Formats: sequence, structure tokens, C-alpha cells
Amino acid sequence: MMIADHLSPRYRASAWMMAGAAAWAFVVFGCGRKPDKWELQRPKTYSANGRVLWDGKPEPDVVVTFESRSGGPTAVGFTDATGRFTLKTFKEGDGAAAGEYAVWLTKSVMLDAGDIDANRPPSFLVVTPKKYAAPATSGLTAKVAETGQNDFTIEITGPRASP
Repeated sequence: MMIADHLSPRYRASAWMMAGAAAWAFVVFGCGRKPDKWELQRPKTYSANGRVLWDGKPEPDVVVTFESRSGGPTAVGFTDATGRFTLKTFKEGDGAAAGEYAVWLTKSVMLDAGDIDANRPPSFLVVTPKKYAAPATSGLTAKVAETGQNDFTIEITGPRASP
């Protein structure tokens, strides 16, 4: 015979309610993951997005890199089919830290998928003009602000590299 069999129905219901309340409190207050020391040291980020235009047309599949001029973290985005991107610094869509950035862009196409069995890696061709592929030569800059819209239009020109 179990101990619960000796309890009155009213006491059993009360015990179940207490257990339910304790479980609810644990879920609400006790299950939240606490940030680790690295997360606590991260700079605050602000929503930042934009669009890449190549010779006036939206350009998909471009890696957009915002490199901090003050030694802060780098933010990266990837353009969609409409040329739009959203920056990521620490997690998807978190934006970028406030400050000045040198911006550089690369778009690559796969020339050959390679062969794992033959230990031959895939080969790619960077099709964006070479000057845009480095922060020192791109001539592109941006400033991420703590307030307001951080929506950037990045325009590039020039021929595409071809194989």
C-alpha cells in the first residue's frame, strides 16, 4: 500500500497543486540560461542591414563584411535574391556594434566541386572587382549608430571576373 492511499483526496489535490506550482516556477525562473563571462563582455549591437547594388542592380550572394576601424568586432551579412542583407556579429540578425567601419564585399562562384576521394578541394572564382575584396582598397565605409536606422545602400561598379 502506498502512502498516498492514506491521504485524503483534498490533501492529494493540494499536493498536486503545490507540485505543479513548483514545476511552473522552475520553468519560468530556473530554466533560463545565464550568459557566460564572454557574453557579458560583448559590446552592445544595433540592428543593421542594407542592400548591395552592382551597376545599379540588386546583387545576390554577396558576402558583406563590416570591419571595425577601432578594433571592435567584425559584422558580416549575406545578400539574398533581392540584394538585401542583415548584419550578424555574435548571433543571427543581431547587427553590429556602434562605430565606424571599413566595408568590403566578395562574391564567389564555384568552378569545380572538387573530389574528396582524390583529395582535391573545390575551386572558386571571386567575381567581384578585386578592389572591393579588401577593406584597404574598397573605398567603402559605414557608420553604425546607436539610434535611428542603420540601413545601408552599397553601390559597386565594374566588370565581373570570368573564368
